[in-house]
Amino acid sequence: MTRLACSRASAARLLARHSSTMFEEPPVSFTRRLLPLGVLVPVLYFGTMLVAASTWPGYSHVTRYASELGGPEAPLPWLFNRGIITMGVVCLLAAFGMGAGLGQAGGRRGLAAVAAVCLALFGVSMIMGGMFPMPDERHGAYGLAFALVPAPLLMALALANQPRWKGLAVFLVVSFVLMSGLLGVMMGAGGLVTRANVGLWQRANALTMFPWIGITAWQLSRGLARQGSEPR
Repeated sequence: MTRLACSRASAARLLARHSSTMFEEPPVSFTRRLLPLGVLVPVLYFGTMLVAASTWPGYSHVTRYASELGGPEAPLPWLFNRGIITMGVVCLLAAFGMGAGLGQAGGRRGLAAVAAVCLALFGVSMIMGGMFPMPDERHGAYGLAFALVPAPLLMALALANQPRWKGLAVFLVVSFVLMSGLLGVMMGAGGLVTRANVGLWQRANALTMFPWIGITAWQLSRGLARQGSEPR
């Protein structure tokens, strides 16, 4: 009976030790594996666009939409479509890393989770865009891409309680303002977009949509690396 009681006590201690860590946030090392994927998002998007455009003699970045590189007129539409699908998958995975990274940086977890969901939905929209090239009505993913717009603002609000991340928070707010403004122009505000310049405006809009993801992922990755090396 004494041996059985000792065994039960040991099992109880072991269970208590493991259950205390069962619901803890992922270790920083796990986040670091996902955060670099965010850095790849703008690289994959612009790289895919430039490589696909190089295979289409006479293609104009000024007058044509980027999605036309995956459409029926393109010489190698699969090149653009598969690249965009890959970028979407990478963005979807990076969303989990950035959400966890914001939490480990001391940010508000609720806002970080919502921001991660927004970024993940954008990744899904990119996957659908590649799976259903123009002129398929599903190419627009039923507006899922618009989920990206509030993501930088939500991330900034998540970090607002952390003075050490003030610089990144300000950058995210600026990114939100620029992306919102360019999106408004693309949707017709001011009547600035015409068929003769739509490609140019779309590229400008893309510069507000993609680079901030990579920069934020890089900054979080560096910050968490320094945070992990600080004495406790």
